[in-house]
Amino acid sequence: MDTLTFQAFLFNSINKFDYQPALTCVDTDETITYKELRANAEEVASQLIRLGVQIGRHVAVLIPNSIENVVYNLGVSRCGATVVPLNDKLGVREIEFILRDAEPEVVIMATQKHVESVLNYQKEAGKNNVTVIGLPGFGVEYPEEFYSIDLDDKKGSVAFPVASLEDLAIISYTGGTTGTPKGVMHSQQGFGSSLMASCMEYPYDDQEKVLFCTPIIHAAGVLLQRSLASGCHVYIMKAFHPEVFMQIVQTERITSTFVVPTIIYRLIDEAKKKSYDVSSLRNINYGSSPISSERLKEAFEIFGPIFRQQYGMTECSIVIARLTKSDHLFAYENNLEVLKSCGKPCMLTQIRLVDANGRDVEPLQPGEIAVKTPSVSVGYYKRPDLTAEAYRDGWFFTGDIGKLDEQGYLHIVERKKDLIISGGFNVYPAEVERIVNQHPKVAMSACIGIPHNDWGEAVCIFAVLRKGETCKKEELIEYCKERTSIYMVPKEVFFETSLPLTMVGKIDKKELRKPFWEGTARLVN
Repeated sequence: MDTLTFQAFLFNSINKFDYQPALTCVDTDETITYKELRANAEEVASQLIRLGVQIGRHVAVLIPNSIENVVYNLGVSRCGATVVPLNDKLGVREIEFILRDAEPEVVIMATQKHVESVLNYQKEAGKNNVTVIGLPGFGVEYPEEFYSIDLDDKKGSVAFPVASLEDLAIISYTGGTTGTPKGVMHSQQGFGSSLMASCMEYPYDDQEKVLFCTPIIHAAGVLLQRSLASGCHVYIMKAFHPEVFMQIVQTERITSTFVVPTIIYRLIDEAKKKSYDVSSLRNINYGSSPISSERLKEAFEIFGPIFRQQYGMTECSIVIARLTKSDHLFAYENNLEVLKSCGKPCMLTQIRLVDANGRDVEPLQPGEIAVKTPSVSVGYYKRPDLTAEAYRDGWFFTGDIGKLDEQGYLHIVERKKDLIISGGFNVYPAEVERIVNQHPKVAMSACIGIPHNDWGEAVCIFAVLRKGETCKKEELIEYCKERTSIYMVPKEVFFETSLPLTMVGKIDKKELRKPFWEGTARLVN
């Protein structure tokens, strides 16, 4: 087994910690050891192999935050198949698109709201071509077409396939600028490199207790795997609740966590209402957007100088640059402007800033951020056009416009791509506009992100109504709630008689943004 693969590195690592607690589900108070984790994951792998799953086949995992989520994801990796992790918070339409695009031959699920979508996919592909495994214990009613796995029904050992460096470890779906998700392909070598670099740059020891309260895919998923590779005791919350979070930190003596700035703000507010002992916390890792300088001061008073920010994206196995605890402390004591940066490049990561012709820009000038790292993905699934555009000459072109200051800190100035990051979630305006424009009273619309103290950016819609129509913003917001993921629902709605246009007749979003972003050093938050 090649020790540089994700499959080998992770399983060789967790094999060292047999009787230590591996996972605790906060909601059910269930705990399993590393030995149980490995045994259960290998039983999942064995049963998948008996179903015909092989290296190179796709297996989708649609399970809420839970011990089962981790076990089944690891089981798919153990049998050498390609994991397609799905966020159970996604809307029906997004899940349906991803299933059709990824074409998994097995879907493992435990969410009621997506049963019909998965069943429709199975019928379209043919029952003989797709097996759906419905997990018990989640209160889901499954149709008779679905299969079940009993991990207690051991059927004897099988030989586990050994993945090569070039095999695909995972296809992670991220949104597209046109509203359709893109499958980001990570090789065993690339994802393994990411895991190893993370363990080296920010080492954990086997006495760490790490709490996860965000969906354990993408960034949280990578950090969870890093935690398991280090022998940590991982605590999982099905959903974030400030009071429960603080209580768990206090009673279990949690040492590390991963959150987004919006969650930090909720924790600050909770700590002001009630006193908690959070002295055990040594690391609060956060990502998706910078933290408000004013609120960081409040956070330091409650938690101390224990914050670490990471800037990254799915295509780069998450992390590109980091703002360390020392950086945060320096900013707090000397220069809060440092907090507006996303830090300095990570281990094994090179960064260039380039102009529209791909040439390096002059010092202190803005340019598109290009990244070279062993952990970069190998392209977009079924999208050679987008792959050729973004992956060039060994560099990945991020679509983010940044600049490096005199101290070498990377600042995000603007997004080349039409993207909003609200509360840690990627929101693509084209998708929001598509839904709003389907409203019978709306003639046209434009979606932008506007500054928001809690969410970083809030989704904002400018709508032009059809002639003779009237509409309240609550009606439009409710319409969106019924048709998309909650984080894509507009928080602000403005009705206009017309929208500004560019010289070529496109909606001028820069003009719409101006009143909200005037006086700021950048056009993202």
